[in-house]
Amino acid sequence: MRRRRLAKLLIWVLVVLFLAVSVPDRSSLVFANNKAYFVDSVGGNDANSGLSESAAWKTVAKVNSTTFQPGDRILFKAGGVWSGELWPKGSGASGNPITIDMYGTGSKPALIGSQTANQTLRLDNQEYWEINNLDISANYTDSFTRRGIYVHASDYGTLNHLYFRNLLIHDVWPNIAHANNNTAKDTGGMFFSITGSTTVTKFNDIRIENNTIRDLDREGITLTWTSWSNRQGETGGSGPWTGSTNVVVRNNYFTNIGGDGLVAQGLQSPLIEYNTIDGFNKRNYNVSYNAGLWAYSADDAVFQYNEAMNGKSTRDGMAWDADARTNRTIFQYNYSHDNEGGSMLFISYGTEYSRDAVYRYNISQNDRNFLITATNPINASIYNNVFYTQSGISAKVFNTNSGTATLKNNIFYNQGTTSTGGWGSGYTYSNNVFYGNYATTPSDPNKITSDPQFVNPGTGGNGRNTLAGYQLQSTSPAINSGMAVADNGGKDFWGNPIYVGNPDRGAYEHQSSVPSPTNVALGKTVTSGSFINNPERVTDGQSGNKEQYAGLDAGLQWMTMDLGASYELSRIKLWHYFDGRTYRDVILQLSDSPDFSSGVTTVFNNDTNNSAGLGAGMDAEYAETAAGKEISFAPVHARYVRFWSNGSSVNSWNHVVEAEVYATNTP
Repeated sequence: MRRRRLAKLLIWVLVVLFLAVSVPDRSSLVFANNKAYFVDSVGGNDANSGLSESAAWKTVAKVNSTTFQPGDRILFKAGGVWSGELWPKGSGASGNPITIDMYGTGSKPALIGSQTANQTLRLDNQEYWEINNLDISANYTDSFTRRGIYVHASDYGTLNHLYFRNLLIHDVWPNIAHANNNTAKDTGGMFFSITGSTTVTKFNDIRIENNTIRDLDREGITLTWTSWSNRQGETGGSGPWTGSTNVVVRNNYFTNIGGDGLVAQGLQSPLIEYNTIDGFNKRNYNVSYNAGLWAYSADDAVFQYNEAMNGKSTRDGMAWDADARTNRTIFQYNYSHDNEGGSMLFISYGTEYSRDAVYRYNISQNDRNFLITATNPINASIYNNVFYTQSGISAKVFNTNSGTATLKNNIFYNQGTTSTGGWGSGYTYSNNVFYGNYATTPSDPNKITSDPQFVNPGTGGNGRNTLAGYQLQSTSPAINSGMAVADNGGKDFWGNPIYVGNPDRGAYEHQSSVPSPTNVALGKTVTSGSFINNPERVTDGQSGNKEQYAGLDAGLQWMTMDLGASYELSRIKLWHYFDGRTYRDVILQLSDSPDFSSGVTTVFNNDTNNSAGLGAGMDAEYAETAAGKEISFAPVHARYVRFWSNGSSVNSWNHVVEAEVYATNTP
């Protein structure tokens, strides 16, 4: 009997020891609270629990007095109006952000700030927030520093995951005269600021998408002023330059902006794309200098697929700017038109250089004053752009023209007043077109001065989709007469692959000798890492019936397609189950290795928080429709295509209706 008791005691001791070493420390885990709090400006009461529509809170003061937990949601009732500064407390966690959104039907909930509040919405040393579907304003007449949204960090380290989507930010009026310096750019739509001097601090994973920003002063967005700024002549900061990372500003609309549309400042590798700005620098009071979308003290910024128009004043007033203390800024596939200050600015201040900026495959139509202002850039590269000036407009090509730059394969087309002025003594020209009213042209051993034969120049309207007139006719002397440029982005303004034969001049690569792309996926075999029901449906050519899908397991799953041979692939079209749902972690990879152990090229990735472990993506999530999702990319030589997904906004299962993979060659 005593032996049995000892044996049982020994077993219990072993169990306790096992649990002690095998169960993780719960204090290190973050659990989602997942509470929804409702706020109703008319029918609410701050004495309520806030946990249902019928027990909603009433004021932002109640919201501000609450510390929210990971996974919580703060929901404002549609059509409601709230005054005062909104500053909810707390932070979310990775995978469990705190969300502000709307409930009910009607207009976006309106936050109108107050006469004594510097901002209408504020976050301060807070992370993992997603803010959606609000109407934000501060429409007051006294002089006071005002912003729609203020995001501040100080001596924190890294603040992660701050998303701002589908907001209307408007009528933010500080009523303060502009000053001609960057530190004064702290009023307007959105202002991100980093201060402090003891702990290096930055933001990581910022998304600003699908917002409208209009009718305000001074700035549309300032992202980000930082005290961690010392380099290249700057010594007044708190320490070495530290750029905020994984920043995406996409598909926003700016209009009637008093100063700059967007300043990308203190950032490492930001992506600024598909934005439209109509009217900027409109209230500079003949004092300040402002541009459309531009970079200052930032590295490896990419500005692409943007449109800037109707910029005012020649105190800057141009669409784009690679400003001081920037390295390797790229402007590509953008459209500027009707800007009083021109199209592009490169500028250095003493030893604060604009270095290695690239301006390629852009179109400028009827920009005024000086098309390009270049003040001492270091190694600027300007190639395959179109600059068109219509009759009756006076625009010179260059202002100041100092520093070093190369210009290749550009088309300068001037039907306006004869352009005079210098072409830059430190600049190198190769294979450009100079057609029309130029008093002189620069030394260019392979220049063309005859008509480049655009399809219909000068017919661009509002929108990047109106520019087919700048494609080349088949008889154009610009076809196959350009020079090759390394690291050229892989495609022209319209997304066509480059090069076809020899390079073309201008923003269009003529495709006459390219065979029509063929869907090489038709009838091919697909396999999965777990199971897949009805795999033949993925490649049966029947994309129109959403019920005819191949079903994969729940959670993160992949499906691999074997094309049977290697092809030059440049486009994929994909249909998941389409009813408006959004699939998570959609990732497309190409390889010549069947197990994807080497030579992998990722051509699409909307897994922004790297939950799949394949790297954080920069592409946007999208709603599934019967039209499918078309993904174009620079040609990749591959035999295998791998499709990833991680369930949808409806459930955790994965469904593929059809996948088309297009090649321009035969194996």
